[in-house]
Amino acid sequence: MRTTKIFFVILMMTAGIFTASAQTKTKIGVINIGALLKTMPEYDSVMVAYQAKYDQMQKDLQQLYSEFDTKQKAYTANQDQLTDMMKSIKMQELNDLQKRIQSFQQGAQDELNKFVEQRQAPILKKIRNAINEVAKENGYTHVLNNSQDQVLYYVEAYDILPLVQKKLGLKVKPISVKH
Repeated sequence: MRTTKIFFVILMMTAGIFTASAQTKTKIGVINIGALLKTMPEYDSVMVAYQAKYDQMQKDLQQLYSEFDTKQKAYTANQDQLTDMMKSIKMQELNDLQKRIQSFQQGAQDELNKFVEQRQAPILKKIRNAINEVAKENGYTHVLNNSQDQVLYYVEAYDILPLVQKKLGLKVKPISVKH
């Protein structure tokens, strides 16, 4: 009798677990955050600022290249008149300038990346908030970002991009996305 009661309690608990899990259905949405980001009006101003900064850095880099070119031509033209010690000094100057150019290029790329990240952060926060609201309003339990082919397959009916664009007050534009 006691074994039957224990079995019955276990059976009821198991049934309760299955009932509870059946009530929490999984609904997964997908969105291409990269495509959405490009439709945001703020994105254009970030890209304009990025381009201005990029152009200035290109100008600075061109100045370094010009300086290197001038020193290299001077060295080549005058190397026959230079002592071995002066040749060594001039070669070291050229090597140092070349290292400065490489360092500038790496530093410029890092600075540009940081520049864009800082300016996109508020836009991405706004997007995340809109995604969260749309997910809650439409009963999604998960939302996956498919902007970098992280999602290999999905049914387009679950793409929440138009809903998020609407939530953000954007004109819903069809965005061609491969998946």
